[in-house]
Amino acid sequence: MHSMRMFKCAILLSAFTAMGCTSAISGSADSISRWEKARAADPKSESVERSLGIAYFKANRDDDARGALQQALAMDPNDGVAALYLGLTDEAANDISGARKAYEDYLRVGKTRSAKKQIQDRLAALKLKEIQLAAKQALSHESELAGTPGPENTVAVMPFTFSGSDTSLKPLERGFAELVTTDLSHVSSLTVVERMRLQAVLDELMLQQHEGLAGGTGVRLGHILQVRKIVAGSIQQQGNDLTTSALTVDASTSATTPAARDQQTVDNLFTMEKNIVLGLISNMNVQLTTAERNAIEQRPTRSLAAFLSYSRGLELEDQGRFDEAGRLFDNAVRIDPTFGSAQVKSQEAKSAATGTQVSANTVEASLRGSTEGAAVSAATSTATTTSTSAGGAASSVADGLNPSTAGGATTGGGSTTTQPAKDPSSGTAGDNVSTKTAKVTITVHQPHP
Repeated sequence: MHSMRMFKCAILLSAFTAMGCTSAISGSADSISRWEKARAADPKSESVERSLGIAYFKANRDDDARGALQQALAMDPNDGVAALYLGLTDEAANDISGARKAYEDYLRVGKTRSAKKQIQDRLAALKLKEIQLAAKQALSHESELAGTPGPENTVAVMPFTFSGSDTSLKPLERGFAELVTTDLSHVSSLTVVERMRLQAVLDELMLQQHEGLAGGTGVRLGHILQVRKIVAGSIQQQGNDLTTSALTVDASTSATTPAARDQQTVDNLFTMEKNIVLGLISNMNVQLTTAERNAIEQRPTRSLAAFLSYSRGLELEDQGRFDEAGRLFDNAVRIDPTFGSAQVKSQEAKSAATGTQVSANTVEASLRGSTEGAAVSAATSTATTTSTSAGGAASSVADGLNPSTAGGATTGGGSTTTQPAKDPSSGTAGDNVSTKTAKVTITVHQPHP
């Protein structure tokens, strides 16, 4: 994934290409100084707080940026720009959960369609990273979690272990577990952990799947994931036959249920999976309703080839290889156009792959020409303003960077306001962007009665 922090200089360079990154950072410091003065003069201005937060973000002052942007959102929860830059700030600081919440707020209140599309894709890409960070955090508190058993009705399904001569069937380890997870999720009395979350913990533990429950993996996973029941099983291939066995361990007591077993030909893989699920449910003493049983009996596909391609896609998705995963999911759909789960995964993988290319730079570029983009430009504009009224420094700065018709109202024969400097890049080749300024004075006369 791309780090938001690595693109900060690129953002600034887009505005000051000829000056280099050093001059751009200096300009950011100038913006901070101006906005800090504006906030001191008018601490209740939400737009000033937001602009200061953006300026802090561009200067890599994440803590200061977060504080200012959170304050701006407290003043106006519907400020999409503040929510967007809070998300960028949190992600730059590796606070992925905070970034997700802020990005979701932007999707709710933001106004720029192209930026919202990028944020949707970025959220898809960040999902795995957030899960992996959560796994690291849980593992660091493993000793504390071990003393608190998970709720009685919580279940996690470990990847099954495959053994046999036909290595093309090995992806069933992940795919078969996903089928079991999906079917158990149809039981309203059970809460089932998402596969990616469990896999992230397994990857963090760097455990070999063959250790299984005998190596204590199940109990340990239960503690870390805060689930009570861990399902683990094996698939053995001999010729054209598959033999599958699965059992459940109670993470709080280490007690295991009897194993659910079934043997079928490879072509009857999906029948075998349904029999295993119903056996697990029976051994857990869970009573199914008619609707739950009917939901479990539904088959996502009848094509083994499509399911194997889907299973390989799951492996790559768990590794963050979204482009490759998407192609395998697409292949599964090509083989079986009715394979709904593969269709969903294909869209998710494509969105996540696109999201890995999203950066603070690309998001800011998508804002250009919009009202939200104007607010961002105002936050780092090099223009200065003056005010003829006492105590009006903050509103003067805001009006100078984002002029409004209200700013020109006067009480006497006229008023003088200073507008933002003309973009130096639109001048002649001899213009020096670091020294040239422009001043436009507008005199407004009150009409005579």
